[in-house]
Amino acid sequence: MVHLRRIVAKLRNLLANKRAEEDLAREVASHLTLLVDDFKRRGMSPEEARLAALRAYGGVEQAKQAHRDERSLLWIEQTMQDLRYGLRTLSKSPGFTITAVLTLALGIGACTAIFSLVNAVLIRSLPYGDPSRLVYLYTPISQFRLPDEVFGPAYADFYDLKRDSHSFQDMTAFSQSVFSLASQGASERVSAARVDGDFFRTFQSAPELGREITLDDNQMGHEKVAVMSHALWQSVFGSAADVLHRSLLLDGKNYQIVGVMPQGFEYPHSTDLAYGESQYKTTQVWIPLALTPQQMADRDNSRGNAVARLKPGVSIAQAQAEMAGIMTRLDKLHPEAHGWGASVKNFIDSTVGHVRSLLWLLLCAVSIVLLIACGNAANLLLARAASRMRELGVRVALGAGRSRITRQLLTEALLIGVAGGAIGIGLALAFLRLLPLLDPGNIPRLREAFLDTRVLLFTVAVSLLTSVLTGILPALAVSRINLTDFLATTGSRSVAGSHTRLQSGLIVAESALVVVLLASAGLFLRSYINVESVNTGFSQSTVTLNIGPDPRYNHPQAVEFFRNLFARLQALPGVETVGAVSNLPLSNSEDLRMFAVDGYPNQKSQLAEASWVTPNYFRAMRIPLIAGRLFTADEKPESQSIIINQSFARKYFAGRNPIGGRVSRQDDYTRWSTVVGVIGDVRHTSLEEPAEPQIYHPDMEFGGGYIAVRSSLPAKALAATIRTILHSLDPNLAAGNIQTMGDLESEASAQRRFQTSLLTVFAAIALFLALVGLYGLMAYSVSRRTREVGIRIALGAQRTDVMLLVLKKAALLLALGLISGLVASWFATRAIQAFLFGVGRHDPITILSVCALLAVSGLIAAIIPARRAASIDPMQALRTE
Repeated sequence: MVHLRRIVAKLRNLLANKRAEEDLAREVASHLTLLVDDFKRRGMSPEEARLAALRAYGGVEQAKQAHRDERSLLWIEQTMQDLRYGLRTLSKSPGFTITAVLTLALGIGACTAIFSLVNAVLIRSLPYGDPSRLVYLYTPISQFRLPDEVFGPAYADFYDLKRDSHSFQDMTAFSQSVFSLASQGASERVSAARVDGDFFRTFQSAPELGREITLDDNQMGHEKVAVMSHALWQSVFGSAADVLHRSLLLDGKNYQIVGVMPQGFEYPHSTDLAYGESQYKTTQVWIPLALTPQQMADRDNSRGNAVARLKPGVSIAQAQAEMAGIMTRLDKLHPEAHGWGASVKNFIDSTVGHVRSLLWLLLCAVSIVLLIACGNAANLLLARAASRMRELGVRVALGAGRSRITRQLLTEALLIGVAGGAIGIGLALAFLRLLPLLDPGNIPRLREAFLDTRVLLFTVAVSLLTSVLTGILPALAVSRINLTDFLATTGSRSVAGSHTRLQSGLIVAESALVVVLLASAGLFLRSYINVESVNTGFSQSTVTLNIGPDPRYNHPQAVEFFRNLFARLQALPGVETVGAVSNLPLSNSEDLRMFAVDGYPNQKSQLAEASWVTPNYFRAMRIPLIAGRLFTADEKPESQSIIINQSFARKYFAGRNPIGGRVSRQDDYTRWSTVVGVIGDVRHTSLEEPAEPQIYHPDMEFGGGYIAVRSSLPAKALAATIRTILHSLDPNLAAGNIQTMGDLESEASAQRRFQTSLLTVFAAIALFLALVGLYGLMAYSVSRRTREVGIRIALGAQRTDVMLLVLKKAALLLALGLISGLVASWFATRAIQAFLFGVGRHDPITILSVCALLAVSGLIAAIIPARRAASIDPMQALRTE
C-alpha cells in the first residue's frame, strides 16, 4: 500500500512538474541561505561565506537531479524529454519529416482501408443471432453433375426433415420473388421473399416496428400481410410512424404492413444464394409463403431454399449424417428421379467463402506496400542518423548512454509512425468513399466497410509496428559505432559506407517486393483483358428488360398484353426488331433439361440449357445463324422445331449434318423435335466458362420473361420510352433492370475489374515508393561522395564517366532486386493461380514487361542524382569538404 502511494505521488509530481521545480528551487535556496548565515557568524565575509556554503552543500545541480529522480518516475520523465526533443529535431527538418510521414501514410492508409473491408466482410458478425449455427440445407441428386446449391429441398421433403430431424433448433423454407410496387402514381420492381412462419425466428431477427410473419399468416386467406425493410420504409413512406396502418400495393394486390425490419437486415442478398435473383442486391419485402396442401406434398419441385439453425453442441457433420439417413428413406417416396442425397453447408462460408481468398490476397498486397514504405522510411532515418553522428557523439561525451541514444532514435521513429498513422486514417476514409465505385456486386457488405473500433485499433497497432520496423535499423546501426572515437576522427566516410551498404540492401529488398506485386498485377491485368476479349456471341448494344405479369393476368391476357407491347415497341422510330427469351444470357437464369439425341450414344441424365424464344430474338441479339434457318412468325407448335448452338452440334452431331437431326426428352422418346437451325455459341452463365450445349424452342405465345430490343436510339432514351409505354399499358406493372447487354457483360466481369484495379493501384504505389527510395539513396550517395567526385573530375574524369558511375550503381541494385523478385515471384504467383484466366502464372510477356518497367523507371529515377554528380565543381567540392 505504501509502495502504491509512492507511485501515485510520483505521478502527481510528474503532472505538476513546474510547481515541483519551483518548490525545489526555493528549498535549495533556503538550505544555501542557512549555510551562508552560519559561515557569516563564524566571521567570514559574504563572498567567502557563499563559496563555503556551496562547497559544504555539494553540487547543486546534482542534488536537484537526485531529488527529481526520487520524486518522479524516471523512465516516464525521460520518455517525455525524448518526445519533446524528437518533436524539436523533426520540426527543424520539415522536408525529411514530411517525406517520411507521407511515405508511411500511404502504406498505413492502404492497409487500414483493406482491413476495414476484410473486417466488414469476414470478421464482423452478420446481423443475425449467432450466425455460426446457421446452415443451408440441400438435397442433391448424385446422377446429375451439378453443384449442391442447385437442389433445394422439395417442400414435402423439407417438412419431413423438419418433423424427423433432431439436429436443428429451427428450420425455415423460403423462395425469392419479384413484385411491381405501385406508389404515388408510379411503379417499381422490388425484390421479395416468400417465407414461412419460422423464417425470422430461425435468423433470430425481430422487427424494429410491429411483428414478424407468423404460422397463422401462412394459412390460406390470411396471407395478405407484409414485412418491409428499413430502406423501403424510408424511401416509400418517409419513415412515417403510422406505417403499420398502411399497405403495400404489390402486383395490384394490397398487403397490410405488419412489421418493419431494422436497418441491416435485408436477407437474402444477391450474394447469399448461389442461384438467387442476382439482379436485385437486397430483399425489400417479406410476405407469407402460404403453401397449398398440394404444394406441401410436392416432391418434384426442388427450387426452394432452406436454412436451419443447429442445436447447441451439434456439429455440421452430425447434422449431415442424420439428414442423409432421413433422405435415404424419403428417396423412395419420390415418384420420378431417385438418388436424392443430403448436404449441410455452413451459412457463413456459403455467404463469404467465394471472396475470402480474394480479400486475404488484397491484404497481403497492401502489407507488401507497407513493408516497402517502412524500407523507405528506414532509409531516410539511416541517412539522417549518418548526418547526425557528430551531434550524437557530443551527447555521448556529455554523459548520455548508448541505450538513451537508441531510445531517442526509436522515439523519433515513433513520432513519424504515429503521424503517418493519423494521415493514413484520412487516406483510408477517402479510399472507402471511392470503393463503392468499384463495387462488383458480389462482395457481401462491401458498402458497410467503415472505420470502427477494431479497425482503429488495427491502425494503431500497424503504426506502432511500422515505427519499430523503421526505427530499429538506424538505432542498431548507430549503437555499433563508437561515437566518442568518431569525434576524435574524421570517420564520416566509414560511417557513411556502412550505412550505404545497409541502405542498398533495403533498396534491393524493396525492388524485389515491387517485382512480386508488379508481376501479380500484370497477370491480373492480362486475365482481365482476356475476359474482356471473350466473344460473347451477342450484341452489346441490345437493350433488355424483364417483365413478369402478375396474377391479375391469366395466360391469354398475358399473351395479348405482350403482343400489344411488342407492337408498340416495334413501331418506335429507330427500333429495328423486338424479341423475347425465357432465360437471358449472363442474367443468372437458366433451365437445365434432360434430353436424348437420335443416333448418339446417349448417357443417363445428360443435360442441356433450354430456352424458349420468339422468332425475332436472335436478330435482336445479333446472334449469328451458322446453318439452317431461324424460327418464323408462322411456326406451328406441332412442328416441334428446335434450334441448337454450335457446342451442341459439335458434341452430339459430330461428323454429320445436324439439320434435320432429332432430339427428344429422355423421359419421353415418343416426342421428337427436329433441328432446323444452328446458331453461334453464346456465353450464357459466365464470361469465363465455355459455352455449354443449348437448345432453343419456339415460343409463339410469350407470356413473360426477358425482352430484347435492337435499336439505333440511345439506350437511356429508349429505356425512358419503354417505361412510358409500359405505364400507358398498365400503371401497376414495372419493368426490371432496363439495361444493355454491355451492362450485363460489365457486371459479369465486375469482380475481375475490382481485383485488377486494386492490385494495379497497390503495385503502382509500391513502384512509386521504390523509385523514391532509389532516388533518395542515389542522391544521398552523391552528397556523401562530393569530395571523391570532385577529385575524379579534377584528375580528368569526364562528366559522362561520373554519370555512368552513379547509374552503374543504380543498375546493379535494380538487377539484384529484379533477380530476387523474379525468384520470389516464381513461388508467390502460386497463390494467385486460381484467379488467372487465359494466362499462365509464369507468362513470359508479363515477366519481360515487369523487368522492362522496373529497369527503365529505376534508371530514370537515378538520372537526376547522376546529373547532379556530373555538375559538381571540383574546386568548390574540395573547398567545402
